Amino acid sequence: MKKKVNLNRPQISSEEISKGKNFDSVLKTHITVSKPLYQKPWFLSSVIVTVAAVITAVVMHQQKNTLKNNESKTAEISTSADSLALAAFYKNEAARPCIHPPLKGVNIPYTTYKVIAEKGAALDFKTGSKIIIPKNVFVDENGKPLKGEVELRYREFHDAVDFFVSGIPMTYDSAGVKYQFESAGMMEMLAFQNGKQVSMAAGKSINVELASNYKGSEYNLYKLDTVKNNWSCLGKDKVTSQIAVSEEAVKGHKNVANSLQETPQYKTIETKKEEVQKEKEVKIASLPKPAAEPKKPEQAKKDKFTFNLDVDPKEYPELAVYKGVLFEVGNENKNFNKEMYNVTWDEAVIKEGSKKGENYFLTLKKASKKYELLVYPVFEGKNYETALKDYQDKFSKYSSVHDKQLAEEKRIEEEYNARLASLQKQQNEMQQKWEQEQAGLFKHTSSEEKVKRMFAINSFGVYNSDCARNYPQGVSCAANLTTDKNVKLQCYDVYLVDKARNGLFTFYKNPVTTFSFNPESVNMLWTTENGVLYWLKPEQFKDIKGSEGLSNLQMNRINQKFNTVDEVKTFFNL
Repeated sequence: MKKKVNLNRPQISSEEISKGKNFDSVLKTHITVSKPLYQKPWFLSSVIVTVAAVITAVVMHQQKNTLKNNESKTAEISTSADSLALAAFYKNEAARPCIHPPLKGVNIPYTTYKVIAEKGAALDFKTGSKIIIPKNVFVDENGKPLKGEVELRYREFHDAVDFFVSGIPMTYDSAGVKYQFESAGMMEMLAFQNGKQVSMAAGKSINVELASNYKGSEYNLYKLDTVKNNWSCLGKDKVTSQIAVSEEAVKGHKNVANSLQETPQYKTIETKKEEVQKEKEVKIASLPKPAAEPKKPEQAKKDKFTFNLDVDPKEYPELAVYKGVLFEVGNENKNFNKEMYNVTWDEAVIKEGSKKGENYFLTLKKASKKYELLVYPVFEGKNYETALKDYQDKFSKYSSVHDKQLAEEKRIEEEYNARLASLQKQQNEMQQKWEQEQAGLFKHTSSEEKVKRMFAINSFGVYNSDCARNYPQGVSCAANLTTDKNVKLQCYDVYLVDKARNGLFTFYKNPVTTFSFNPESVNMLWTTENGVLYWLKPEQFKDIKGSEGLSNLQMNRINQKFNTVDEVKTFFNL
């Protein structure tokens, strides 16, 4: 006898929806089986009792039988251990958070917006969606209105891969009957200030215009309750006229790179780069510095006038080390006349000039006369040869120390440049991944014409414009899932993808996976074990007979490392 399925039921009125929200009264009068068998307390208790009974039987068996029966005893103990491990596995899985992304490092990225709390904002998303934020909508944990900049994080989900990588459950439990969502679009919105999550003010709401490829009126709006692990029906959204979305419109939105630079991950790396730069500067500054480079002595010129003066070695040590130093009159001195050279001066004072160690000011006094000349230290004859040899010795020592300092500075520079390059590479890879995901999101959500599904939200979280459907029908299968080496997979969620429907159908392994599918559609089965993705290919479904005992389905391990959501979509041709 074939079952009739009415796909075009009359639209439910808002009064009927309100009556249907009182699930508690219905639950009191009906026995529900909303959890998989392995989540029931009596199931876990039974497993433990069974384990204890088997172990007791093994002990008694040991007392009564000879060593010939050891192999049988070992098999029984092994079976008990497997049962205990299985029970522990499902107990841990049942304690998972409501949202649990299955693939490490692959998820739908948030787009971050900066909103001034007192002003509000109208924000455009790359898919054509719009977010209208009124002023003073953000409050802290005490309900106090926030001021200043608030960070709004927003993302959308539009197909089976989006739903899968996000880890957001797509099942809806109503009065003990489990349905599966077929989505017209799902979004998540969160808000933070100074790294702390904030809330919406009572009586305030944010309007969302969600771009969608589905214009039907059979969809309702739901919000995910992460505590009860179920969805709350909020009624109908409003569908507006079709909108055009083009790639040019996307370019008009906030620059992708700028959006990425606002993310905490990017900012963390940017801070590390600044720290590395400062570390390098401090390390170089702390290196021991060589003494000042010695000044090469100058030989006295025959056409120049020189003065021979006694110099205080304590006051001018750089001159006192040389014997026979003379002071040559520089060409700058317009007031010098050679007659000064023949005068016996009462006082001659020398002091540091405009270039330390290179020139000096010579003050000559006699009675009321006073002259100031710029002079240069020079040497002549053997005094020059002695000064030159002394300079060469000092310069050799200076060069040795200086070269070592330069080599150490170069080593530090190269070391820190390598660290900066590594951090920059992380940012480049992050930006490439971000751009691919953004491009992929646009590719899979854009079309020449869309509709907007409009609704208001009064709290942050995950919202879904969905139609609750029954699971696919046609062939029912009970199966053990194994690897290609016939090893049982320790998995929890098993997902069916039906290309004809925009949903992700969730089944459970407890310990046998029971699922149904439409043999006329293109189907895939996904599951994960310890973060590794396995799948059953569309062509493998033709060998599933269904309703003929227990099948063994050999899943295909996916060894490819996915870096972006778009790579996952390309792999599965979705």
